[in-house]
Amino acid sequence: MRTRFWIFPLIALLTLAGCSNYRVVSDYDRSMPFERYKTYRWSSEDSAGISDDILARNPFVYKHIKSAVDRELAAKGFVLKASGPVDFTVALHARVRERVVVAPPVGFAYSRGYYHRWGRHGYTTIWYDPYPYPAVSYYEEGTLIIDIIDTRSDDIAWSGIARGILKDYDTSLQMQRDIDEVVTKIMVQFPPLVR
Repeated sequence: MRTRFWIFPLIALLTLAGCSNYRVVSDYDRSMPFERYKTYRWSSEDSAGISDDILARNPFVYKHIKSAVDRELAAKGFVLKASGPVDFTVALHARVRERVVVAPPVGFAYSRGYYHRWGRHGYTTIWYDPYPYPAVSYYEEGTLIIDIIDTRSDDIAWSGIARGILKDYDTSLQMQRDIDEVVTKIMVQFPPLVR
């Protein structure tokens, strides 16, 4: 039996075919002292107070994402501290929404075929509309948000977002591989190059 693990490596829709299969964006407050950031801890608030946050109901997925973020921050030289003052805190949020795709009707088509009736036979061209109504399909879109909060001002300093279509996984190893890839793509944009 297949187990549904929640994560959002995305597939490209319509005109995005051939591009990356998820979208990643980030934004930041240009007044924040990113060059002084050295230490961090995880926010105690995280997803607990957000009713539609999927991570609050999926602790294993939360742990997978958290360890991937820790690995990326450690590779950049940031130090995780359990106590004492830190430069920033990290918070994770995620949600799932059902989306609808409406494709236009296929259009008219024709076929040329042999017929035989009432003593007559021959070839004819038949015009028909194979599917005169729009095709409607549903999918689940997941969004992962990684927030960096400046501890001095208690304001959000940076936010990275990945969005895309959810997948089904046969193993947690496949899920972890996709989590690592998505988190790496988000965190490559932190810290931002402030200009």
